[in-house]
Amino acid sequence: MLLVTACNPNYDMPGMFSGSSERADKRLAESLDYDKRVGEIHLTVPENYLVYVATDTHVDSTTHHWSKFVNSYKTDNNCAFAIHLGDLINAKNNFARFFDAAKVTPKGYVPGKDTIFYIVGNHDLYFNQWPEYKSYVGTSTYWFDTRTADGKLLDLYICLDSGEGTLGADGIKWLENTLKDKAELPYRHRIILTHTHMFKQDDSQGHTSNYSMEETYEIAALLTKYGVTEYWSGHDHSREITTYGKVTYIVVDALEDAVDDAFYMIATMSSSIQHKFVKI
Repeated sequence: MLLVTACNPNYDMPGMFSGSSERADKRLAESLDYDKRVGEIHLTVPENYLVYVATDTHVDSTTHHWSKFVNSYKTDNNCAFAIHLGDLINAKNNFARFFDAAKVTPKGYVPGKDTIFYIVGNHDLYFNQWPEYKSYVGTSTYWFDTRTADGKLLDLYICLDSGEGTLGADGIKWLENTLKDKAELPYRHRIILTHTHMFKQDDSQGHTSNYSMEETYEIAALLTKYGVTEYWSGHDHSREITTYGKVTYIVVDALEDAVDDAFYMIATMSSSIQHKFVKI
């Protein structure tokens, strides 16, 4: 089995078990530097709007499901923006194909300025691919919010880098400080966006499989303390909806071409949140 996986170009064995990209604290520092240069992101949206959510496209030789998703969200007038929850690609040398597929739609694609937000996944970091990911997306840790045209606060989105199966001590502190800084603001929903699902499933992907038990407890306690509404993730390739401590944790299905039952999620954002899962 080890011989088979070692020969598979989709598996970065060192990356799976010890990491091959810059570590979490270094990626965080580089991301926060980028965020500071770009400035805060405030999106003007209607009071009720849609968010399209995809994850685990694992693009390699084809982009069928990803291209369909891109076309769907960009042609839906009710969609305010889209989110990709990580594992954009499957192995090496596929970022260009992934982002090229995002261009063949009515709105076009401008890196960093389009209506889609990206989360980094473990496959996006394998084979020391952080520098290439960063060249397209710029950051792996950031936040943005939505507001009405008259300035009313709606929803807060906090994007976390869990691509190595950990936020790291600095990442947890950044999350805590961000939640604390915004605790008194009248957001109707606070949403966490990241790749790694919260609750342990298995160890199939080495150290990137899950948070440690201690980190799971620490993050879950923070989310409950600061009134987070939902936590959206991918990684497990199997839909799951769990409620713990008044926080709803959602694992969105994989959208890769190799999956027969590939789905994406449409979230209706209003005074409450409704979720619809759409088969591609």
